[in-house]
Order: sequence, then C-alpha cells, then structure tokens
Amino acid sequence: MRLPALKLLPQFSDVAFEVMRLGVLVLLGQSIVATGCASTTAATAPARELVMAYDDAHASGPLSFPSNTYESVVRFQLPDGKYKPLRLRFQAEALGKLEIVIYDSTPLETPGTALRTLTRDLAKEDLSDGRDGRWVVEDLVDLAPLKGIVWIGVHRLDGAPSIWASSVASGQAFIRDNDPTNAMGLLPTRRTPMIRLELAAAPSP
Repeated sequence: MRLPALKLLPQFSDVAFEVMRLGVLVLLGQSIVATGCASTTAATAPARELVMAYDDAHASGPLSFPSNTYESVVRFQLPDGKYKPLRLRFQAEALGKLEIVIYDSTPLETPGTALRTLTRDLAKEDLSDGRDGRWVVEDLVDLAPLKGIVWIGVHRLDGAPSIWASSVASGQAFIRDNDPTNAMGLLPTRRTPMIRLELAAAPSP
C-alpha cells in the first residue's frame, strides 16, 4: 500500500533521540489518551521505534540513475534480535518511476533474495528540495520480521527520477549495474542516499 509524501514528523513533547553509530534510535515515550469525560483517561503502552539511517540528514545533491539497470544500494545492519518493518522513506528530487527492492543478505554480505519490491511513480507533490522535510513513504507493516543485515536497492523504471543524497561517506552505500551483458558488482560510494528504514522490536513468541 502506498502512502503519500509527508512533511515533518509530528512533534511529541516527550520524544528522546539517541544517536547510534548504526543509525538513529527514536524512543517515543508513553502517551496519555484522553476520553470524552474529563475524569477518565487511558494510558497506552510505551511505543519504541528504531529509525535507521546512515546519512547526516543534510542533502548535498541528487543521486540519478544513468540506466534502468544501475542500482543504488544501502546496507542496513540491524541490532541483535528480530524487528518488525514499519515504513521506508526517502527524499525524491526529480520526477520519474522508481523501483525499490528490500533484499536479505547472502553469507558473503551482498544483496540476496528480494523480500519486497515496491514501485513509485513520483508525482510533483512527492518532490523535496532537500530541506523542506518532505519524504516519500512506503508502508512495510505486512512484511515479515527482519534480522541481521538488510539491503535496500533503488533503481529507475521510467523517466529520469532522482533522490537526494548526503555527502557522508558512510561505508554503507554502494552502486552496482545489473545489466546481464555488462554486470558490475558492488562499488562503495562517497555519498549516502537519504533513506530511512523504520522498525519496531518484534514481539516475543
């Protein structure tokens, strides 16, 4: 299911941000839900989300795709345990049609089996200037829990789409060419795409 591009995330008075080496952990504190009666309130259980990213949240320029087989890939190393996927978000710079693939990892730590393939025909309303807080969001709630290493690849299907990237050389961003006649393996890049992977700890069985 596709979600529309969103602007800045809602503000919570009790949100705490813990910056991690492997991403950004967003802890959403316990919230109180008021009922129609002023004397009756109900407390929800604390909700915690893991928001992973390897950029510095500052777009430095667009990342384009020279051909339909050219793919930008980001490696996500999840903390120990299993995590329920919630959302994937990225910042779009130019119109066109994209395919986004979530892969598991091979024993050699390369993109393996495709777990989910998403397509997005970027509209004018999806585009960001890299500073306005506008993100394209894809829902992942029906995807099975993830663990270990996950790869996210982006390539064009039609037009000339591009996404924003930061100038951070994270060591987690790569490019490759899947052209069967002239394949190119993973090559590290000096820029990191503005991609966010949002998860929650999977409930214990």
